[in-house]
Amino acid sequence: MRVRFLFRSVIVTATLAFFGGCAFPSTDKPAPAEAQPAMRAMGQPVASPASPPASNPRAADEPTDETIGFQIRRLVNTDPITGAGIIIEVDDGNVTLRGTALNRAAAWRAEGAAHSVKGVKSVVNQIIVNAPSVMH
Repeated sequence: MRVRFLFRSVIVTATLAFFGGCAFPSTDKPAPAEAQPAMRAMGQPVASPASPPASNPRAADEPTDETIGFQIRRLVNTDPITGAGIIIEVDDGNVTLRGTALNRAAAWRAEGAAHSVKGVKSVVNQIIVNAPSVMH
């Protein structure tokens, strides 16, 4: 009988301590909020883009390096097996493709995908083709 009473009292005390600590706000002054880094969704620029100058209305339509990279990755990933080892780097509209591909066709498809994206100025294909080993 004493064991049950002791067990129940421990459970009730633990429950009250848990909910009591969570339910009542502290009477102390709240700590000042720390500056949190800005959150953004994938594809959104880190900072809000500045409005383009009035003399160049096409600047608003120019894709960023990040959007160019995402579009190329989306096109390359249509076949995840062949696009898995390909790394895409974009710098001021100049695309560099690196990594490995299973065959030349996969490397050429990645290069063609890069050329097809709006805003790409040049494409450098540095993809290494891993030829399958032949055992005799």
